[in-house]
Amino acid sequence: MAEDEKPIRVVDRRMFTPDGDLRPDFQPDEAASGAAVEAPPAPPRPAEPHEAARKPEAPRPDPADGSAAEPRGAFALIVQILAMPAYAALGLVPDPASGRRRVDRAAAREMIDLLAALERKTQGNLSFEESNFLSRVLTELRLAFVEVTRPPAK
Repeated sequence: MAEDEKPIRVVDRRMFTPDGDLRPDFQPDEAASGAAVEAPPAPPRPAEPHEAARKPEAPRPDPADGSAAEPRGAFALIVQILAMPAYAALGLVPDPASGRRRVDRAAAREMIDLLAALERKTQGNLSFEESNFLSRVLTELRLAFVEVTRPPAK
């Protein structure tokens, strides 16, 4: 080290000790003090729609009863869009066009394989709720496919 260079000084500014206790020598930054910084104003709330025009919300499952909550958002919508033709092809829901229940094993297999590919490609990039939802839908469809393709009992 050259004599004209200043030594590097490291200052630990963490609030808590490794045990999780508040450090006795901790001093908050000036920017974090309540007097110097004001909270930004809250964004304006959108106007409430008229009671008659408001869409009723579906009841939310109670986490205490063990049922898993279905995720909301674009990914859950994609899974539902891909799963509905598989349910219809397995005869679990009526065909929207004809109202009849029909079984199309090839179409069901194709949609199940497409959902399985989605699961593989998104592995590690989904929240727990999204991953769990996709897994439950795939398990349900695979079991239904086995039931439909099983030969009738003699």
